[in-house]
Amino acid sequence: MTSQISSPCKWTEHHLNQQVMGRIFTWVCLLSSVSSSLVPYKTSIVQSGRLLVSFFGYPDKCVYGGTEHACTFSIACWLVGGSMEQGCTTGSGDSMADLMFTCCIPPSSNNDNHLLTTNYNYNNRLSAATPTECGLQMVGIQKRIIGGNEAFFGELPWQAHIRIKGYQCGGVLISHVLVATAAHCVHRARIQDIRVHLGDYDTQNTGHYIEPLPEEVHHVVQKIIHPKFQYRLSQPDRFDIALVQLSKPVTYRENILPICLPNHDDSYNGQTGVVAGWGRTDNEYGKTGTNILHKASVPILSDEECFRWHRRKSINLELHQEMLCAGHSDGHTDACLGDSGGPLIVYDVRTSRWTLAGITSAGFGCAVDHQPGIYHKVAFTSDWIKSYIIRSYTYSNR
Repeated sequence: MTSQISSPCKWTEHHLNQQVMGRIFTWVCLLSSVSSSLVPYKTSIVQSGRLLVSFFGYPDKCVYGGTEHACTFSIACWLVGGSMEQGCTTGSGDSMADLMFTCCIPPSSNNDNHLLTTNYNYNNRLSAATPTECGLQMVGIQKRIIGGNEAFFGELPWQAHIRIKGYQCGGVLISHVLVATAAHCVHRARIQDIRVHLGDYDTQNTGHYIEPLPEEVHHVVQKIIHPKFQYRLSQPDRFDIALVQLSKPVTYRENILPICLPNHDDSYNGQTGVVAGWGRTDNEYGKTGTNILHKASVPILSDEECFRWHRRKSINLELHQEMLCAGHSDGHTDACLGDSGGPLIVYDVRTSRWTLAGITSAGFGCAVDHQPGIYHKVAFTSDWIKSYIIRSYTYSNR
């Protein structure tokens, strides 16, 4: 096997010992190349980050103090006078990796706290709908998550846990004051009964998991149901999306960040999305939700494939233009993991950010073969969503 680094640091591996030596050789070689080109700072650090992510499998970006930085070798960061912070290997369980790699903060950066410095006074109304912090993470989402497993703290910083008296729903942060969810979750709920938890991980605070940053609990002052929403019993709800406005603006930090919104004409058919939530982790009756945030990958289906799957089960599905389907043919994992109203997200390679593709809406089964989850297609109503973000930005400035 030959390692796939397109640089002079290349090593041909034939057996285990040579693989180990190859990694050491590559690390030393890359470090030498970085050290020999410390000026300009940004070029050397970003280049080393790109090389490490292509070889060692860690993310090349991290967020600290509200700014995106490069993941690089700890010693390379030290050589240029940078500050070394966590955020590149968090949750890997590899102590050696924690020592070797770091989130490198340039020496010119003096922001040493965890709060983002975003000003609520946006320069113009358009920027309110496209926050620069959207879709970023403290911890990179791991790729091999089919079947569902526990998320890491801060891995899904836009995830919202909505509690309404005796039941719960999911949600997703889209701005300083707005959270998107399913309309069927909140259309009958009293505003005073809705609480939105952001930055949450262990909902029962058992103390078994490290949560380095606290959650925020918000009251709601307004719920905005899509004007075309239709609650239906035997078919998926139409335009199943709503926005809830928080009583005060959110302060962005590593475990609380908004998701990016798609454009109206964006399509994610054939891509793999990620669902998450505190819902059931299996399909047994009587099972309740989990107190730990879980995630799973699901392929996004074309409309034709979704119809075909349901016909195999003799289900007459009405699938409208504002809906999409996602799930595995064997029913391995689907939105029973996520709560109603929770996000279906995809990684946008054009922007290197995570984008909101869907809102968990319905399904004719939970983790059943050829019965995928039904989601509201966010791209179809993205202009409507963005219009309310723009309206709400004045509220953030109060």
